[in-house]
Amino acid sequence: MITALVVDFSWVLAFPGSTGGLELNHELIDFVKSNQSKIRSYIFSASSIVTLDKIKPQLIPPFVEIFSSKELGLYKHQPDSYRQLAKIIDTLPNQILFTDDKELNVEAAKIAGLQTFLFTDTPDLIKKITRLL
Repeated sequence: MITALVVDFSWVLAFPGSTGGLELNHELIDFVKSNQSKIRSYIFSASSIVTLDKIKPQLIPPFVEIFSSKELGLYKHQPDSYRQLAKIIDTLPNQILFTDDKELNVEAAKIAGLQTFLFTDTPDLIKKITRLL
């Protein structure tokens, strides 16, 4: 059973928009919002928190917190990053589902003991999370 969801920001929660800005994945955000009582959700991004500050009010809640690998001094392609993140959110690694669009990051999280999902599209991710709840 998972008790925490950790998602990447770029290409999972946000995509480049047609006008040059970011387009949020409202389908996933709405799903997280509707399941707040069942699972704690976090964002783990390689982006700087300063970069994310403008859209933070649209993400917290339903996400509990946004973590920047840069500001934590972590590298998303290294398994220890996910062990550290599990400690920060006070959750056992095997109770965390991590999703990212980069296979290297997903493999690092898997090595660290997290349940993982390589993000390709939102409906598949939602099905995976629903099965694990």
